[in-house]
Amino acid sequence: MKRRGAFALATLLALTACAGARAPSPAERQTAPPQARTVTAPANRISPAPSAPKLRISDLVGRTPAQIDTLIGIPDLVRREGDGEVRIHRSNACVLHVFAYPRGGVPQATHIEARTPNGQIVGDAAEDCLAGFAPS
Repeated sequence: MKRRGAFALATLLALTACAGARAPSPAERQTAPPQARTVTAPANRISPAPSAPKLRISDLVGRTPAQIDTLIGIPDLVRREGDGEVRIHRSNACVLHVFAYPRGGVPQATHIEARTPNGQIVGDAAEDCLAGFAPS
């Protein structure tokens, strides 16, 4: 007896769910498909300008001191060491030490260190340090 009640309930629910559906009329079947709409962006919307790629410390290695100065600004101190030099750039967040020595007769950055007053910083923190220097 319980099975009949459950079957009757399931049948009633299935019929109720289908009650809203109807077959399309002949006129509805013969209409053309809807035309595609063209969606346009509002005229006053401004696309953001592409940002320059983030400068990385590895991008500076191999560059001349003049090229580095163009990218991050004039150093606060230049200390000569034989044929080479150490160029010190300071920002509010850190200090960059750029070691430049001649390669093929042209001075180039051979090593760069990022430092805070507490010591050397590495990895992403060093890259963030470099981001603090405004290009000139």
